[in-house]
Amino acid sequence: MTRHNASGALYPLGRILALFGPVLVLALQAGCGAGAIELTRDEYERLPREYRQEIFDAENDVVIARNRLDEAREREVTAERGKADLGPKWQRMSQRLSSARLSAMIPKARNAFDLNVECATALVDVAHAAIGKAELDVRLNRARLHLVRQRQLARIGRATLASLKPFEDAVADLERSLKVASSEEVESRARVQSRLNAWKAAEDQYVAATGDYDTGIWGD
Repeated sequence: MTRHNASGALYPLGRILALFGPVLVLALQAGCGAGAIELTRDEYERLPREYRQEIFDAENDVVIARNRLDEAREREVTAERGKADLGPKWQRMSQRLSSARLSAMIPKARNAFDLNVECATALVDVAHAAIGKAELDVRLNRARLHLVRQRQLARIGRATLASLKPFEDAVADLERSLKVASSEEVESRARVQSRLNAWKAAEDQYVAATGDYDTGIWGD
C-alpha cells in the first residue's frame, strides 16, 4: 500500500514507519492529559489491518502537510525576492529613459511601475497567507493523527472512549481555524488579481501614450 504526496510522489508504508519510529508514541497535548501513552510495537502488530491502515494514512497526511508547508515557504522566498528586485529594475529603467532623452516618459512609467510594486506586495501577502494556512494544516493533521492513535488505544482497552473527546475537540477547533485561514488566502489571491489587472492596464496606457515598446516598464 502506498500514498501520494501533494506533488504525486509515492510514500511507501515502510518509509512512513521509518519516519515515525518503531514505537508509536502518542504525546498527549496540554489539556488532554499528563505524560504520554505508548502504543507498543507488539500492540500495534495485533491491531486489525484496517486499524493499522488508519495510522498509516494519518501519518502520511502529516508528511504531506509538512511538504506543503515547505513549498509555501519556498514560494514566500520567491515572492519576496521578486519584490526586492523591483528597486534595481526601476533604477535601470529610469536611467535608460534619461539617457535616451525620454525623461518626459518617466512619470507615466513610474505610475505603472508603482502598480507593479503593489502587485508584488500582494503576492508576498498571498505567500504569507499560504504559510499560515499550511501551518494550520500541519497542526490539524497532527491532531488527527493523535486522535487516530488514541482511538486505537481505546480499542485495545488502554484508554477509555471518554478520553477521545479532548482530541476530537482539538481537531474540530483546528478545522474551524483552517476554514478561516483558507478564506483569508482566497481573499488575498483576489487582491492579487485586482492589482495585476491595474498594473497591466497601466502598462498598456504607457505604451499607448508614449509608443515606447523597447524601453517599456516590463523590460530589464
